[in-house]
Amino acid sequence: MLLREAAYIPLTIARQYGGAAGLRRRQLDGINRMLAVARTRVPYYRDDPRYAGGPLRTLADLARLPVLDKQVLREQPLERMLADGVDLDDCLSFQTSGSTGRRVRIVHDQDSHDYHMAACVRRFLATGRYLPTDRLSHIRPFAPPARMFERFKLFRRHVILSHRPMREIKEELLANRPKVLIGYPVHLRALLRALTPEEMAELRRTLRIVMTESELLLPEHRKLFAEQFGAPVFDEYSAFEVLNVTYDCRHGRAHLGEDRIYCEVVDDNGIPLPDGEQGHVVVTAFLERAMPLVRYNLGDIGLIEPGRCRCGRRFRTLRLTTGRSNDYVTLPSGERLYPDAFLHLAATHPGVSECFVHQDAEGLVRVHVVPTDEAGEGVYETVRHKLFTLAGGEFPLEVVPAETVRITVGGKGRFVTSDYAAPLT
Repeated sequence: MLLREAAYIPLTIARQYGGAAGLRRRQLDGINRMLAVARTRVPYYRDDPRYAGGPLRTLADLARLPVLDKQVLREQPLERMLADGVDLDDCLSFQTSGSTGRRVRIVHDQDSHDYHMAACVRRFLATGRYLPTDRLSHIRPFAPPARMFERFKLFRRHVILSHRPMREIKEELLANRPKVLIGYPVHLRALLRALTPEEMAELRRTLRIVMTESELLLPEHRKLFAEQFGAPVFDEYSAFEVLNVTYDCRHGRAHLGEDRIYCEVVDDNGIPLPDGEQGHVVVTAFLERAMPLVRYNLGDIGLIEPGRCRCGRRFRTLRLTTGRSNDYVTLPSGERLYPDAFLHLAATHPGVSECFVHQDAEGLVRVHVVPTDEAGEGVYETVRHKLFTLAGGEFPLEVVPAETVRITVGGKGRFVTSDYAAPLT
């Protein structure tokens, strides 16, 4: 497995720069191969006449197939989503983060996972600042097993569990003297609040790269991390269901891993939108064989950026815009406020370090504000005024103090939840 993964690395690097026409042919061939497995060996697809038929003639034909929603994975028994004859002992299993409800088991075959791991190497190389011998500290909810090459001091990863007391996190981080720091944005913001000026100066003496993952990264927070940590910031977008989706290059654009996924941005009816238009992010990871997911809706909102990136990569770039498509509060006007509105508030409003929001079944929006040390009592009233201005008028709203942001079982920040069912208009 390690040898196969190593053999894939030069291939994944070279494919970033191949011709666009060859890339699209490879994607179409990969999708048709995956669909052949899904139609004949996976009960869920085999029993649905919408998936019957021959190979797709063009990538545009993929839009004729239904969008697969997360709710399907919650409702279907695992065996209906698995290909016949799959040996789970030969696969890798993951649990989704639980940010939208019940956690779901996801299975990847070893070969597709090896290619994914090889492709992850280019995530680091795309920064233009990373060396395989660099010390790396990774703040995350769980510790994966060590890899064999780490014995040779290559791609060494020092994991610090995010649920530990901040005092211990700081001690381990500073003792490791990392050149690379990786973490969820919510954990990195907490770290920034906890580090003293002396500790920050010590960390900055070795730190060369900051990498973020697993949550929406606002431009304001990217700028904050770059200024405070004194290092450029590179984001990654991934999901346990399809693994890596995008990785940042040194020009700050998020390149889709198009040698293993095909991404669409679609409207509410699953119709692909033109580049530059915002919609639901739908992904088909076409190398998967154990548990193929065809046109899988990741639950996020974004857009395909027009034009090629200056870095020379042929892979298209994706920009996430407002956060999860099912995380929002509904105003009396029918307008929605998504997580980006509240993350932006936390990033720019004086006296606010974090905030999270819940809308109850009656429509009341309760904003929990984690104040900064310098915040006065008036911060809650200014937050009310800011939100009323953003919404274009008053709505049922309470602003209350909180000690910390809510964290899901998967370690992510849960910034917006709602029990409100807006009336149909």
